[in-house]
Amino acid sequence: MKKTNNGFRILIACTLLLSAIILNSCSKTMQDKSASVQDNAVDDAIAAATPIALWNFDSSWTEAKQHLKGVAHNKAKFSSTSQAHMGKAAFLSPDSGYVSYNSAGTALPNLTTGLTVDFWVYAYPKEGGAQCVWCLPQTGAFWPDHHVLLDAYNSSQGDSALIKVMFKANKAVDYNEQWTVVGGIPNFYHHWSHVQYSYNGSTSKYTLKVNGHKYFDAVTLYDRGDSATRQPLGNLVANPGTHGILVGAFQNTWDPALFGPRETWMLGFKGRVDQLKVYDTALF
Repeated sequence: MKKTNNGFRILIACTLLLSAIILNSCSKTMQDKSASVQDNAVDDAIAAATPIALWNFDSSWTEAKQHLKGVAHNKAKFSSTSQAHMGKAAFLSPDSGYVSYNSAGTALPNLTTGLTVDFWVYAYPKEGGAQCVWCLPQTGAFWPDHHVLLDAYNSSQGDSALIKVMFKANKAVDYNEQWTVVGGIPNFYHHWSHVQYSYNGSTSKYTLKVNGHKYFDAVTLYDRGDSATRQPLGNLVANPGTHGILVGAFQNTWDPALFGPRETWMLGFKGRVDQLKVYDTALF
């Protein structure tokens, strides 16, 4: 009788353990499906909208919406089809290549109520400074109107990355520059990574998503006053002083006479960029 009781207890314990495993597995599956649905909703919203600027990088440096003409520098070229994220090719910089556009057109310098930016990047890490993925140079200023940086890398990080996004605000923040910083982004370097961010001027909400994970999720941005007096950031600043567009370089690299000499921490970009899109509204 004692053996029977022990066997019965073992059977009950195994049944409970198996139930727990199944429940945990179902829970994780449901979470994964929920995250996937949320991610798909963001991507569907972007796919349904029309960008004001688009770079496919398939076989021409010309931007597709305003037909802005680009010029390649420092051995920048088109990748092979197998190296592209999609389409025929991607922008490829072997070490410090970039593409410049003398004109930013009329749409990009006049973003005020919000924006969404969406691109794919396959970057290689560099120590000793920052790499610029893309920017809107500004005449007479040290920083551009808008840029995305890969910064502060050291070899102990492995493939993880730190991303900085800056755009011009419409409040009394320092130099009108609104910065957001996210570090510890895993599996970023040596992989195709999907970077998406949006800002809504009417709500001051900012979202940054990398490879399906939201690092900022509708976070309210404020001016840099103390907590008692701070105000929501509000609309962006339209800046007709925007001088061109760069993919893969700092403005100082492109035109030191106009923007000042390149500083040593301003590294050349190494990697690929594909499907760069800019929208004039917050899509998520």
